[in-house]
Amino acid sequence: MMTEFLGYGTTPVSGCAFSPDLSSVPTRPTSLLELGQNYPNPHAGETSVPFILTTTADVRLTILDERGRNVAGVMHKARSPGPQSIKLNLAGLGLPPGEYVYQLEATTKRGVYRQSKRMSTV
Repeated sequence: MMTEFLGYGTTPVSGCAFSPDLSSVPTRPTSLLELGQNYPNPHAGETSVPFILTTTADVRLTILDERGRNVAGVMHKARSPGPQSIKLNLAGLGLPPGEYVYQLEATTKRGVYRQSKRMSTV
């Protein structure tokens, strides 16, 4: 699977990993997309962003700094329904400690769905 690193072309991304994760995501989503809180939070290095999809969707995770600027992102095409997570290593991406917002966007045949949460790095 090739990962599109938003703003930087198509390359394999070593700072992010995508994997199913059943342990920390709510078990019954209330909409097409349910975004969980990253863990650990705050974190020093690696963190996981859990979410649930109820239908197949293209998924984009965007990281915004405290001024709302897009500083990093990952896109995955045609993700299957179910609980999943994206692992991030913000230090590996060259981002300094601080407050960030992560936004997950799921694009389906029925539309585009977005949810956001805050995270902290130390």
